[in-house]
Amino acid sequence: MRARMASSAAKASLSFGALLAALAAVAGFGAEIVPPASGDAGPAIERRNFIDDHIFGKIERDGVRHAPLSTDGEFLRRVTLDLTGRLPEPDATREFLGDNSPDKRDKLIASLFPALPTQGFGRRPSRVGPFIDRWTTFFSDLFRNNEQLREGINSFYNYLYRVLEMNVPYDKFVRDMLTAEALSTWTTGKANFVARHRVMGGDGYSTVNHEDTCDELALWTTRLFLGVDMECISCHDGAGHLEKVNLWLSQRERPEVWRQAAFFSKTFVAPVYGRIPEFQVEDVEDGYDLTTKSIVRLPRFETDIRPTFILSGEKYDPAGGESEREAYARMLTAHPQFARATVNLFWAELMGQGIVDPPFGFDLARQDPDDPPPEPWTVQPTHPELLEELADDFVRSGYDLRHLLKTIVSSTAYQLSSFVPGEYDPADDEYFARHKVRRMSAEEFWDAVQQSTGIFEEFQVKNDDDKFSYVMQARFNQDFASSHKDLWNLLQDWGQTDREDPPHKRPSMVQAASVLNHELILERVKAQPGSRLEDLLRGPQSRSNQEVVEELFLATVSRFPTETEARLAQSLLATHRDQGAEDLLWALLNRLDFVLVQ
Repeated sequence: MRARMASSAAKASLSFGALLAALAAVAGFGAEIVPPASGDAGPAIERRNFIDDHIFGKIERDGVRHAPLSTDGEFLRRVTLDLTGRLPEPDATREFLGDNSPDKRDKLIASLFPALPTQGFGRRPSRVGPFIDRWTTFFSDLFRNNEQLREGINSFYNYLYRVLEMNVPYDKFVRDMLTAEALSTWTTGKANFVARHRVMGGDGYSTVNHEDTCDELALWTTRLFLGVDMECISCHDGAGHLEKVNLWLSQRERPEVWRQAAFFSKTFVAPVYGRIPEFQVEDVEDGYDLTTKSIVRLPRFETDIRPTFILSGEKYDPAGGESEREAYARMLTAHPQFARATVNLFWAELMGQGIVDPPFGFDLARQDPDDPPPEPWTVQPTHPELLEELADDFVRSGYDLRHLLKTIVSSTAYQLSSFVPGEYDPADDEYFARHKVRRMSAEEFWDAVQQSTGIFEEFQVKNDDDKFSYVMQARFNQDFASSHKDLWNLLQDWGQTDREDPPHKRPSMVQAASVLNHELILERVKAQPGSRLEDLLRGPQSRSNQEVVEELFLATVSRFPTETEARLAQSLLATHRDQGAEDLLWALLNRLDFVLVQ
């Protein structure tokens, strides 16, 4: 508060009296999220699909208390942010909250998925809507689409965008990346997945270490698409090391990683005309050489190296008419673990934690409740039958990601409130007995600030002439790292990374301080040409203080103010209308229920 006061006083943008009134209003609003009012818990609990049969069946069996159904306001904000990365606009919130039809949640969900395209594609994304922006960012983070690819960042991004826009089946999506060839990764987007995992080495790092690259591809594809992290057994056998970490991996040996890597033994990844990181990807190598020196791991030793899929033991058959990569892509996507790992990953993204958690930490020896592991081990999934049915449903849908997302968000389990009246045991979170609150991602946060204030910046895509306004539309943070240094630093504080490590959503005091006193925030809460405040205060349509207050609440926390909040805020505007409105907007941006997704 003191930092805000000092900054504002220095700029002489607010009167001291108005500032004190704003601080009093903030204190009146309180530091905690406003819980749903008694008797306003939304429709009665009902089982809407098979997810609910499993979740509520276990809850009832074990006598666990669960949250009521979310209010319409909670649900609207949550599902809109989860599926599109953006806040619902005030008009959309008014319409939804005023709709009394029993199927309005289903209609809302359907409206958040864009229609499938009816025409061809141009060179760059056609910007069909925020749903595609949000999930292209998700996959760009997941597949580490970053400066290691340079101009390939844009071609990879455009590929991911179009795959999602066309709703390409996920198994085909993955097979296409695993088998892609290209004369240049700067022009062939899907080949960047393979090139991204190359390991440079040799003469001044101008060449690629082939065997290490094969190993990385084996490790990352097994982790990303099967949920199994083989990093430990790439250096040593699991026995004697992993018995207390992962039962299945404790039974694996190091050569199994090399046999998995041998599916990429013919894959040649090399700089184009020496330009790093522009790469050629082609199956012209001689094979996997166990005598080659590794620059990242312990030396290899001679052993049988025939390509063998680690989960099934299926060996590559040269007479089968497939290349090694084609065979691997088929084996990987056809294995039941591919569907399990996929649905668990998206479940974790939407529900706050996986049925197996963390999503890339599957222990394959602890999945079957009918064949439990030896003590003291326990079955790993919290709901193994649900995991299997989700995976089976995903396969039956044709590996349709939109179908998977819709199935999850349509369930009552997803639509529970984050508030449980009375005492609640946090251990019950493994029952998914309430919705887990999360902090906005870095991109969601800044785009929400832009939406709430109505002040947008235009960004330029690096190495392209395309422009965009939402940071969720960036190909990578290089698009604003140099031109908008303050914003780049702010996004780092909010968990955005260089994609070598995954982005995080952990709250911190730095984030709280940034909303409280960052120049980018303080500038945007002023009434200025083109801003939401300017339109509310001096636009063509006269707005009462009550209307201004309601509109700011709807634009930020996606709900109407409580009686107490409305009284305090309207009193503030009645005394100092412009300055009071600015402080009210600033106070709302500092609320927990602005930065958190309930």
